[in-house]
Amino acid sequence: MHSRSFLFILLFISIYIAGCQKVDIQYGSQYVDNQYTQIIKVDTFSTSLSTIYVDSFPTSATGVTLLGGYTDTSFGRIDTKCFFDLQPPSYAATNALSYDSTNYDSLRLILRLTKSYYGDTTKALHLDVRKLSEQIILPQYASNFYNNQQFATSSTPIGSGDFVVNPTFYTDSISIKLSDAFGKELLSKLRNPSDVDMQSSSNFLYYLNGLQISSNSNANLILNCNDNIVMRLSYSKAGVDTLEKRHVDFVLGNKQHHFNNITVNRANLKNGLNNIGHYDSIISSKLLNNRAYSQYASGVVTKISFPSLSELLKVPYYIKILSARLKIVPVRGTYDTYFFLPPTLTLANTNQTNTVGPILTSPTNGQAETGNLYLDPTYNDNTGYSYDVSNYIKQLITNPLGNNYGLLLLPSYSSASTEFSRIVVGDNTVNTKTNATKLEIYYLTVQPQ
Repeated sequence: MHSRSFLFILLFISIYIAGCQKVDIQYGSQYVDNQYTQIIKVDTFSTSLSTIYVDSFPTSATGVTLLGGYTDTSFGRIDTKCFFDLQPPSYAATNALSYDSTNYDSLRLILRLTKSYYGDTTKALHLDVRKLSEQIILPQYASNFYNNQQFATSSTPIGSGDFVVNPTFYTDSISIKLSDAFGKELLSKLRNPSDVDMQSSSNFLYYLNGLQISSNSNANLILNCNDNIVMRLSYSKAGVDTLEKRHVDFVLGNKQHHFNNITVNRANLKNGLNNIGHYDSIISSKLLNNRAYSQYASGVVTKISFPSLSELLKVPYYIKILSARLKIVPVRGTYDTYFFLPPTLTLANTNQTNTVGPILTSPTNGQAETGNLYLDPTYNDNTGYSYDVSNYIKQLITNPLGNNYGLLLLPSYSSASTEFSRIVVGDNTVNTKTNATKLEIYYLTVQPQ
């Protein structure tokens, strides 16, 4: 019996050693004769994770109107408001109305949905429309409005509604009914050729500064609409035998004046993220239960650095790095069909001030690396993003001072301020080894025979 056990243990050790053995490859005349080249794989390099606070970012002229808000168990309460101004119908449409015998029908704000949303689409989303009590004017020397800016509004909405939508399949627009009194006032102005408010866009902005769309604290959905916003005044004109239904449209004015305000309340979070921004602008994953958080639109971004990379230079007979791959793994249980993972994530170079730099590109085709997200729907063990970071790591190992600069985990730049899918990343500690972010390196050694 003891003999069989010994043989079994010996066989197991032999198989294990064979599986871990370095592969010897004869490289020929590329190196000195009688030397052996070995390609070695290592995935134990430390990846340092932290969460960065993003104070503000541009949200104007993105082409996206954000509607609603939701409560996120990991990131906090997120609410959005959209601000914009309008321009009156063309002079031809206004002039024609002055000769019509018309009756007012309705005034509606029409918003065209994209297929992008975040949250619960099974419940109604409440929306309010308010007039601005001041004009939208860019501050001196500024070229954008930011997520933390807003303008004063009237206290009473001029329109409200509750909407259950399915943006993926059948809901293509939202139509919010506005005040009849406001609508009749507009029709009266359009019918009066002497009314100066309708004669130019600049005059109209003195009459109507702009509008704000917002939701309430019960909202649990953020919808994305495009910026083709229309305020439609519908009216009836007496025809020969019947009433003809007609309308005129007030359309979006200066697109640079169209922007989204985004507020985040993390006061009720228990994961340590409630301290970010108030006391710390960067928090190590070690202080966040070995996790890092990334959701640019709510002001947090994961930073990944490689402080121990220079240790590779001390390996005996080390020659060079052949390739490197970074696997970023979301922590199991922090995502589902409701809080879904971003379909793509990019890596941006950064520095000690955590400024967003150039996006990491593929060594093979020069295109932005987007993570090649793999979803493991059965066990979630293999769910993660994979990046070819060969060029970055090769450059970094020659510049030890840059080892703490790192990479920022971001959505694509074009949608960064309007994309709310998010990720909670696990570091490579023992506690999260099944959800660990890993740097895998293949390097070359040349060892004398």
